[in-house]
Formats: sequence, C-alpha cells, structure tokens
Amino acid sequence: MDNVDRRVIGALIAHPRATNAQIAEAAHTSEATVSRRTERLLRDGTIWMTGVLDSRASATSRSLFVRLRCASGMSQRAAEQLASWPECGSVKLLSGSVDVVTEISYSSNAHLLELTQERLPSISGVLAVWHNQVIRRFSTPHSWQPPLIEPDVVSRLRAQRMDVWQENAVTHATVSELDERIAAELAVDGRLGWQELAERCGASTTTVRRRVESMMRSGVLRMRTVVEPEVIGLDVSAFVWLSVNPTHLERSGELLAQHPAMLMATATTGDRNLCGEVALDSDEALYEFISHDIGGLPGLQHADVAVSLRSLKRAGRAAAPHTDTSSPAPRSTPRSRRSTS
Repeated sequence: MDNVDRRVIGALIAHPRATNAQIAEAAHTSEATVSRRTERLLRDGTIWMTGVLDSRASATSRSLFVRLRCASGMSQRAAEQLASWPECGSVKLLSGSVDVVTEISYSSNAHLLELTQERLPSISGVLAVWHNQVIRRFSTPHSWQPPLIEPDVVSRLRAQRMDVWQENAVTHATVSELDERIAAELAVDGRLGWQELAERCGASTTTVRRRVESMMRSGVLRMRTVVEPEVIGLDVSAFVWLSVNPTHLERSGELLAQHPAMLMATATTGDRNLCGEVALDSDEALYEFISHDIGGLPGLQHADVAVSLRSLKRAGRAAAPHTDTSSPAPRSTPRSRRSTS
C-alpha cells in the first residue's frame, strides 16, 4: 500500500460517499487514479462502505458486549460460532484475561434472555461469560479518523457529508418499510448510485434520494468506511474494560472518546461501566495510552486491557477463514444491520 492508497482510504473514512473529485483533491491525485484505486481496494476487500441504521435513532435494537473465557484450544471455535450469528456485529479473538469479545444486537428482553440464558451457554468450550449492556455511546467507528490525511482535509470532507458522524447529533425518527429496504441495500454497498439504489428498492429515484437524505440528516442512516486497523499500519488493537466511579463516568467517557486512537467508547452496565477499542501503531504507543490516558482518567478504579489477535467479524461482515487480517476479505454480506462496532 502506497501513500496514494492511504490518502484515498483516509478520505473515504472521512466521507464514505465522497465523489471521486472530492477524494482526488484530498489524495493529491487525479479522478481516474482515485477510480482505479478505489475499485481495487473494494475488490480486494481491503475496505468496504456500508450504511447502518442507528439503533438508538430508529429505536429498533440495543447492544450488548459479551466477553468469553474459553477452555484451552476452544476460543477459535467459539469465535467462529459467534461470527455466524446474525446478531453479532463484531467478533474478535483476544490475548489477555478473556479470549473472545463480541457485540450483540438484541431487539427485546425476550431476545436478550434467549441469547444470554440459552444460546451463549450452549457454545462448546466456554468457561465463563460476562455481559455488559451498552447504555451510552461516547464515540463509535463513525467518528474514528486514523492519521492518513491532514486534519484540515478531514474537516473539509466531513463538512460535505449529509449523514451524521458525531454521536451527540443523532435524533429519534420513524423508519418505514421503504427505509428498511434502502438501508439493506446500502448495508451491502454504501456507495450505490441513486438510480441503481432506486431500481433495487422498487421506487423512484426522487423518492429514494429524498428518503436517504432525510434519514441521513436525522442520524437514522449513518455511513461508514470499514477497514481493519492493521491494513493502515495500526498493528496494535486492544479492548479496554474499566471500572470508574459513577460520579466521574461522564467525564471519563468523554475524555476517552476524545483520544484519536479510539474506535469506540461506551458506558455499560455490569462488572465494568466503561469500555472501548483502541488502535495504535506499536506496543510503546499502547504503553503510553495505558499509563497516561487510561491512568489519568478521573475516578478510575480498575483497568483491564486485552490485545486483539484476529478480527473474525467487523461491522456485520465476516472475514474469510484463515485469512490474515492485514488483507481482509468478505465471506458473507448482511442484507440489513444495525450500528455496531
């Protein structure tokens, strides 16, 4: 991957539906080069763009982080089984106090009961399970911006977006059947043109564009460019689970979310009340993050850090089996999904 590839990816992370002209300006290259590079990156599975229905804005689902400790030699099998579940938006193998982490979407308490009391305990080789329900999102991958292009270029691209990328700008809105169909198509290909999207949804171009723009402005439909951090040189990814004095939870969550390396930061229920995912370029950077940024959080009582070894699923799409994460390839594509990490 050369500098042009990195700048193209950086531009697409800042604005997943940017035009080739907008990307070319950010990448300091021609539109023809952008077209070729983007096509190759998508074909190789290096990146992909998706549209997600925000679970809070549409009030259709909630999220649960699940940590599993497995018997020796059983974590890979457990992770693969979880990755096959449509409810699991992300699944990672870890090195640390737990072996697997996954984010699960659930639609009701009955659904949650089935997941936690029946399906999770039935996974072979699992020794212990911890559940942490997400009750507040301080940041998500929609706002993650790795250092691939300059901050002023990022700001310019984000200003051209119609969809909401900040967490505090999402509002509640009703989602229609047509909205669901539109989101399902954009989940597969977030850069679909208006005419093709309209044909797939069985509606007019004008109607589809109006519905997409309305959902984007409200924060119901959010666009995202997905890339594994290792692909762009961030070789050390880790999950952090923190216990923070409740009186300092809001401030600690905000501080954690402001760190540029954070992919997501959320407040949760359960044995830990603040969790997040971070992507850094070295062990030294991870040490600095733990000792300075985590250690300096107000009200911190306990910190647990687990390094990610392999991502089996991210943003609802599974990676091909036995594929190095530095070159992820899609195995299955969701028809409709909710916002996950």
